[in-house]
Amino acid sequence: MSDMTSPEPKKKQENGAASLRSRLQANAPRFGVESCPHCQGLGLLFDPQAGKTGAYELCHCNRDRCRCGGEPPYMYFEESQNAMVPCPAREAYIALERIVRLNRKSGVPARFQNRFLDTLDTKDPGISLLIAMDHAVEIIYQYGKRKDPDAPDIQGLYLYGSTGTGKTHIACTIVNELIRLYQVEAHYAKISRDILNKIRESFNTSSDSYGMGGRIEKELASYEALVIDDFGVHRESPWVNSTLYDLIDSRYEKNLLTILTSNEPMDSWKELFGGRVYSRLKQVCIEIHLDGEDYRLRESRSIS
Repeated sequence: MSDMTSPEPKKKQENGAASLRSRLQANAPRFGVESCPHCQGLGLLFDPQAGKTGAYELCHCNRDRCRCGGEPPYMYFEESQNAMVPCPAREAYIALERIVRLNRKSGVPARFQNRFLDTLDTKDPGISLLIAMDHAVEIIYQYGKRKDPDAPDIQGLYLYGSTGTGKTHIACTIVNELIRLYQVEAHYAKISRDILNKIRESFNTSSDSYGMGGRIEKELASYEALVIDDFGVHRESPWVNSTLYDLIDSRYEKNLLTILTSNEPMDSWKELFGGRVYSRLKQVCIEIHLDGEDYRLRESRSIS
């Protein structure tokens, strides 16, 4: 039996993805040929089929004009000048090295390392997912204008909802997009494993990290973009609340992007720590409630 399915929905989806990519990449630096149909001038591509989690590579437009064989420091001998000169693809090679290094250090879980905003399953999205995506796209777009003196401050996100609604997925795609497009030092951290437990361990005299609590906190407060996953899971003690407040406050003062995911609404912080954490959260983040069908179940069905 012939397939009588109309091609219109698929075409609309492809056009939507192309429009989304165009918006995301609008302010990103270019390392390739502007007219290239594959990378739209970015000069780099992500191959989701490479390895277990995908891999970044130079686009065809850069591979075709490479004169250095891909060998650092990406120079070649130009006979007409009788001198070593930069390869036409040199900036792309350097950007690729930085992206690979930042991606390796990002802390993003393996299952989310090949996820980007234009790969999110939007076949039957709830309105809350669309709102979250819209804000995520705007963050990426505005990030490219952050050095403009007239650019507005970029607010982070506070994504809350029940398990499986796509909070972590969206947060990780923001990290991935910032690394891919702007080579930003962006980081993902689980509140218990990567923040509180590490700081607690620094008080243990038999631990290798003894005495390094201040260094850990300083590092977390300095990432250009930071995702804190499961925010609010542990807030049972004044020490936890003070630690979280200091981290959020430090990032607020430095005007750094912070993305938080939680099972609880922001209001749940109102009566804790004198309302200080709540006050900072309101200043740092836009609150979005993600609800609806378990995103992971919907995604698994779309793959099967």
